Amino acid sequence: MNPIHEMNEKKKLIITTALKLFSAKGSAATSMQEIAELCGMSKGSLYLMFKSKEELEASTLEYCMFALIDEMTQIEHEAGLTSRERLHRQIETLLIHVSELKEFLRVQLRSMMMDDEQKHGDKCNPQHRDLEVRTLHWFKGKLEDLYGPEIEPYTIDLIILTHGLFLSYVKIWFTEMPSLTVAKMATNMLQTIDYTAQGLLEHKPAPLILLEHWPAWTSESYADSPMLRHPVHIIKQMQDMITSDLQPGQLRTDALETIAILKQEMMEFTPRRAIILGMMHNLNHIPAIQPLHSELQHIMDAMYSRFIQADSSNQ
Repeated sequence: MNPIHEMNEKKKLIITTALKLFSAKGSAATSMQEIAELCGMSKGSLYLMFKSKEELEASTLEYCMFALIDEMTQIEHEAGLTSRERLHRQIETLLIHVSELKEFLRVQLRSMMMDDEQKHGDKCNPQHRDLEVRTLHWFKGKLEDLYGPEIEPYTIDLIILTHGLFLSYVKIWFTEMPSLTVAKMATNMLQTIDYTAQGLLEHKPAPLILLEHWPAWTSESYADSPMLRHPVHIIKQMQDMITSDLQPGQLRTDALETIAILKQEMMEFTPRRAIILGMMHNLNHIPAIQPLHSELQHIMDAMYSRFIQADSSNQ
């Protein structure tokens, strides 16, 4: 087995094992020794990959976020759903993830809030800002699908409302009323957003915060950040376009084989940069998929720049 691939598989095993333990009893009650034993390795080997439990927790949280984003994106591209049904499913998915990771997320959210207070006024973590921008674009699109483009001035007001509702529901669910169901909470949240949006459109009050005044919207360094699009879904769209737009022949056969390799590599926990670059180069000459190729290239550039920053900070 390729040693790089083997290392990636070991990292995936460590992270998924840690996630199970963190979710079952919280990170404070889980030791690195316990994680190492369940992974069938020594504690020293574990520390070669993750220098501290804090670093492992951060990697586990990132793994959870990508898993959630992937599920949300799959729902986004699921056929036969209305905009409302799609959003309802996505809210349910988010609540289910939060429920499954309750103990782990409780500690992580508390830690993140403390970090925000300590770093108030400092430059935001680029990865957190990138996620904030992506979420803002995604939610703005959702609102416009449901209520039309005239809802745009109230985007931030509705984000604040939704954020508050979600946190309040989760807190009550975990502490006071465990009998609440995911379906009931999702339905109630969507209805509350409906009533608020309809009232805003009818009475047209001045927004509390204009979209153009929101830092995440006006940040130039993230202005071209892509939507919540998983690379695999971009690759699938490439595959569909090549199948429909290219005439049968060697060019189409080679392109589809390249797409298959690219998709398989992208499914790895840590995709290998050399393979990705090679396959991307092979697809660069096909005009029909150039916009998708550029979008995927942008995402991969951002992904590997984070890896490089992480590697340099660990040296």
